[in-house]
Amino acid sequence: MKYLKSFAIVLLSTILVNILFSSLCYFNIIGNNTNSVLKLLSILVFCFISGLYIGSKSINNGYLEGIKVGSIIILFMILLSYLGFNNNFNIIKLICYVLILLVTVIGSIIGINKKEKK
Repeated sequence: MKYLKSFAIVLLSTILVNILFSSLCYFNIIGNNTNSVLKLLSILVFCFISGLYIGSKSINNGYLEGIKVGSIIILFMILLSYLGFNNNFNIIKLICYVLILLVTVIGSIIGINKKEKK
């Protein structure tokens, strides 16, 4: 259940923020390149927050919890990208997937270290 909540944090937050950034791009307030960078940064920020959440809920081995949540997020993105939109694989996407995994793991490590000891 905690993985579902963590995944929902990333999914819903990212969708809402990306709709906002896409609207700003549609009305020519921000450019296309800025829109792409802001979308990547929003995904990374919400993955970090998700890692913090899952790290604070876990008992030990925060990095393993971060790997699990990061893998779930990456798997969803791969399935959506390749099955839903029929996009091709490239090295930029691989770098983004590795960044997502690293940020989620770092967030979970920080989350498990910041939680109060009982």
